[in-house]
Amino acid sequence: MIRVLFAVAVIGFAAISLWACDSPPEPAPVPEVGTETEVASEAASEVAHETSSEVASSGAATFPYDPPTQLIAGSGPSYTNTKNWAPGICFPLADTPSYANSQVWKPGGYERPDNPSQCAPENYAYPWQDNFCETRTGSNVMCKTGTKGHQGQDIRPKTCKTNTYWAVAAEDGVVTQVASMTVAITGKSPPYRIYRYLHMQSSTLKVAYGDHVVRGQKLGLVSNNLGLKNGVQQYTTIHMHFEVRVAQAETLPDGTVLSANTFVPPYVALVDAYERKLGGDCPPVG
Repeated sequence: MIRVLFAVAVIGFAAISLWACDSPPEPAPVPEVGTETEVASEAASEVAHETSSEVASSGAATFPYDPPTQLIAGSGPSYTNTKNWAPGICFPLADTPSYANSQVWKPGGYERPDNPSQCAPENYAYPWQDNFCETRTGSNVMCKTGTKGHQGQDIRPKTCKTNTYWAVAAEDGVVTQVASMTVAITGKSPPYRIYRYLHMQSSTLKVAYGDHVVRGQKLGLVSNNLGLKNGVQQYTTIHMHFEVRVAQAETLPDGTVLSANTFVPPYVALVDAYERKLGGDCPPVG
């Protein structure tokens, strides 16, 4: 029953259009990225519930994933909006399998001192786990608390190897930010979503600010790069942090107004994109 309700919700939400503009806005400014603080507040218990997808996508393949909003127990406040905020995007990693899960509450994270290895097999196994709104210091109005929480979804690449696997463009667009470990793309078509990728190896970046990119184009290699702090290189686990933002104000059906640059949950869009990827969608470009 849960799988059927989720599939119906995804299909229904994907059909809702909240955009009223006929022409593209100027690219929304994207703040410069700093060190992503990955700290959580209490110990977690492992969630092992597995579901399979029934999203109606052409050529889609199923895989095990936990429902949207179901975070690892105790890891954060979660959220309630399960809309597909970016239907039809390309899955942001070129290679499969890939594993969406927590970098903080799984082995090698700050909240798993009992097993310090980020390369533990459970990190590279299904089911996927949502981690939007995990307890973090960054602001996030979409979380149940309405104040702070993880602003994107963390995705581990195919294996526990750094500088090996490509991140790719979610859709055709323009590069609106390039930083030491970060690339942001603003989509060229309504509703002009902003996609931001963190933790790429800077020396491998294949794009520059202002470049036009196409769906599936290679951007850079996934790494453990966390940028510089006081001139000293910082490191995180090997993963891609992927964000989706609205480019300008949007109003939800319940009247809630989201301001420009608001982070929105990417998990449902990623599940759909991954199923299509497993079915052959979005071969890498470049």
